[in-house]
Amino acid sequence: MSPTAVSATNPIADASTLKAQIQANGTATTTNSVIDPQVLARPNLALWVTKDHKIYQKEESFPTCPPDQCIIHVKATGVCGSEIHFWKSGRIGDCCVTHDIILGHESSGEVVQVGENVTGFQVGDRVSIEPGVSCWECEQCLRGRYNLCPKVVFSGTPPSDGTMRRFVAHPARFLHKMPDTMTYAVGALIEPLSVAYNAVIRAAPYLGQPVLIAGAGPIGLAMALCARAAGASPICITDLEENRLAQARSMGFTQTLKIDLAWDRLETAKRVREVMGPGCVPSLAFECTGAESSINSACYALEDGGTLLQVGCGKPDITVPLMSLGFREVNIITSFRYRLSWPVVIRLVAAGVFGDVTPLITHTFPIEKTIDAFETCADRSKLAIKVQIVDE
Repeated sequence: MSPTAVSATNPIADASTLKAQIQANGTATTTNSVIDPQVLARPNLALWVTKDHKIYQKEESFPTCPPDQCIIHVKATGVCGSEIHFWKSGRIGDCCVTHDIILGHESSGEVVQVGENVTGFQVGDRVSIEPGVSCWECEQCLRGRYNLCPKVVFSGTPPSDGTMRRFVAHPARFLHKMPDTMTYAVGALIEPLSVAYNAVIRAAPYLGQPVLIAGAGPIGLAMALCARAAGASPICITDLEENRLAQARSMGFTQTLKIDLAWDRLETAKRVREVMGPGCVPSLAFECTGAESSINSACYALEDGGTLLQVGCGKPDITVPLMSLGFREVNIITSFRYRLSWPVVIRLVAAGVFGDVTPLITHTFPIEKTIDAFETCADRSKLAIKVQIVDE
């Protein structure tokens, strides 16, 4: 029997039919790809978090494919610090886990089914998933600030299920093709790099601007890559963990500072300025930890008239030295997720503008070991930066 042709112009709307035909015929093909006949027979394992701070893995049914969506075989997914917050704390700010949800929003994969209204994709396309699905009808969306859409359905953020599963249906409008030279692991890094890209767009660093980056986790290091690409120099990176600073130095960021929690904010600010070099005071700080002590120290490290851009997530309520900031005209800017970033960041990564981004990934687990991946990410003794879950 000849293989079943599956493409954007010949979609198979029912997922179970597609699965059955592939299993019966042995393959699903397009002019450019062949889907492994065993892929769709695999259990659709998913990682769940509960409101009482537990995580568990169980099989989900194979998703159906709405007309404007595609089904993706998720090949790589990063574990984000926000997901550790949802697991351990049950919330980030006002966003609370109130029922069991599937986590995951840093993903890439292969299209295995195309909805009947979709014309831009075909089976076998390699894609990076933009996880925030906005309504495109509200005032914020019409203004172009769709990251602020009040009706956004964001993967893995309460109350919406996420991408930390083997197969997921996702709107084609929020899928972005990857070049053949880009691995799925790198495709899953487009999301954290987009967080950093949006922060750079918000802050607009200039060539030669001295920059402080507080935190050398995956977002902090992604922030450093983006700030360097934008021309910032020198860049000082701080962290509590020496292994993270060593990773930063291996990526070419030589000016690092290991924070001692015994220092107060003035001592930390003084040491940051010493690391920056004589006569060089940071005029821009990207705070990537969300920790109150780090935010306060960054405020004091900045020159008068400088700008603090808050990226990291922390407690719902944070105390900042508002009067000191006011007397010195220090600006505070926030950055929330991203907008219009995927095509640009994919292009920049593919062109090598950021250099090698793969050192961000320190641990990789198969999908069957997702719980182990989360435990590794949450355990500081494991020295993890970016943990990814993969399915070949």
